[in-house]
Amino acid sequence: MKMHPEKEIIRLVKNVFEIEIRELKKVSSNVDTEFYKAIKMILECKGKVIVSGMGKSGLIGRKIAATLCSTGTLAIYMHPAEALHGDLGVVEERDIIIILGKSGESDEIVAMLPVIKKKGCRIVAITGNVNSTLAKNSHAVLNAHVEKEACSLNLAPTSSSTAALVIGDAVSTVLSQLKEFKEEDFAMSHPGGTLGKRLLLKVSDFVHPVKDIAVCDEDTVFREILIKMSDRNLGAAMIVHKGKLKGIISDGDIKRILTKYTNIEKLTAKEIMTPDPKTIEYETLAYDALKIMRSSGSFSVMPVLKGSKLAGLIKLHDLLKSGL
Repeated sequence: MKMHPEKEIIRLVKNVFEIEIRELKKVSSNVDTEFYKAIKMILECKGKVIVSGMGKSGLIGRKIAATLCSTGTLAIYMHPAEALHGDLGVVEERDIIIILGKSGESDEIVAMLPVIKKKGCRIVAITGNVNSTLAKNSHAVLNAHVEKEACSLNLAPTSSSTAALVIGDAVSTVLSQLKEFKEEDFAMSHPGGTLGKRLLLKVSDFVHPVKDIAVCDEDTVFREILIKMSDRNLGAAMIVHKGKLKGIISDGDIKRILTKYTNIEKLTAKEIMTPDPKTIEYETLAYDALKIMRSSGSFSVMPVLKGSKLAGLIKLHDLLKSGL
């Protein structure tokens, strides 16, 4: 195999982009009332959306089904070959089936159509052939026709599969907008992702409760403060008077005190604490707490209040470890 110069390879790569962009623009110019019909049907659907397609179309179909699900539309993928051997049992009259097929004439797709029609559910086609068997048996036809594949042989689905994918993205995105799908809704479908964590997790999910932290009164002497902080090992002591948070002493404060004072035995919490420390509310989003603590540059721990009462503390380390 002959290796081509770097510039030639880069030119070939850019050519693929240019072909697919050009073909996408053509597909965009074909957007018509059929898209309105398809989106309206899905919006009014009382059942689920089933996405199906063979080969590369099937791979794109899986992604479209996943995008629909994550943006607020119940969807599943059904493989056409498996459908012909039992999976068509999942299809109900109230469902909508989105079928992808570049030619619209795949044997498995054509074989499914009579059964789907008999069940009474509606069909949306994403196809490059608006005169195909698939298109003629569909209630809405989304034109994904491309004139040229990015493949040098003009054979492998490239421009056509990209076109089908973008059509699926367009339908999914418009549906989510019309349904007024919000960030909070997205988070419920993605609790393990970064966005899900940022929108779902609260300070309350990370708080170390009062019973687990070092709590002292204003008259507690330095030695006792050290003992309590060492015992709890959470990086700070909370100074409380009559149920109210008065101050905080952190591990960093201890280091500064040791270098500043020569006679530390008689020092009290009131003398060495940081008074009226910055606090965070119990139900605040954990991501907001993280931003506050990081922007301060010095907060490794922060007191947590529930109403006016001390609820505990949060640690920067815990928030960072969670992947927020």
